[in-house]
Amino acid sequence: MWRSRICQHIGRRRHFTTIDASEVKKFSAKSAEWWDPDGEFGMLQLMNPARVRYVRDQLADQSTSIGITSNKPFENLKMLDIGCGGGLLSESLTRLGGRVLGADASADNIKMAQFHKRQDPQLWRGPGQLEYKHTTAEDLLDAKESFDVVLAMEIIEHVNNPLQFLRTCGDLVRPGGTLFLSTMSRTFVSYFLTVALAEDMLRLVHQGTHDWTKYITSKELMHAIESMGQDWTVQDVRGIFWDPVCRQWRVAQEKGLVSPGGLESLEVNYFLTAKKNDNKLEGDDAI
Repeated sequence: MWRSRICQHIGRRRHFTTIDASEVKKFSAKSAEWWDPDGEFGMLQLMNPARVRYVRDQLADQSTSIGITSNKPFENLKMLDIGCGGGLLSESLTRLGGRVLGADASADNIKMAQFHKRQDPQLWRGPGQLEYKHTTAEDLLDAKESFDVVLAMEIIEHVNNPLQFLRTCGDLVRPGGTLFLSTMSRTFVSYFLTVALAEDMLRLVHQGTHDWTKYITSKELMHAIESMGQDWTVQDVRGIFWDPVCRQWRVAQEKGLVSPGGLESLEVNYFLTAKKNDNKLEGDDAI
């Protein structure tokens, strides 16, 4: 009897998913626009250089241990871009030497990513390696995959159970590895900019693209990282701001500065870096 109950419990866990089917359907319908500079993802394309610089700078502190070089900063790193969409970030990571797996729950997104990959011979020849897979974080964990770097950028606000998704992403990180997150804070300012302005007034994106109730404040996300246990440390958190004059995204220069003046009520977009402790290395140092 007890063995049967344990097997049933394991089976339920194995098939548990944080995927929001309505979100997958929504983004699948827009898959053709991923690389269109005038399409729904135009602002995300403009954010991509800032995302890559942030990841590079955060990993630079580990350059001695993982062999980062200036022209190939992600060389030798096995990287997961979960919720990769059309491959905007995956391609950039690969060009800088990463061994990248771009994963997405939308088959249409993966088809678009694969199509775009075929247009650039550099993505075939290296220095990095790029693979796309129609899969989920939970399925990758069940397959016992692990990565030096896991990037969950602009995705946690689109899943059903953000805390469980966060823990799944954390479990995919190898000891000593790094987890990167990017999302939007649940403030009245973010509602005005991303919903009222971008969706309802300017129609930059379709109405319903964002669900403001799913946004997560930086404090909430840091607390969620802390709830994952002593193996995890928040290494950095800082805001990213749109400069309408120069038409580019700028990352806050000061660590911990998520909003103008540091006011939580003014938070909108932000990046967070969390480090998974390498217990083996700590044990060796103790000896």
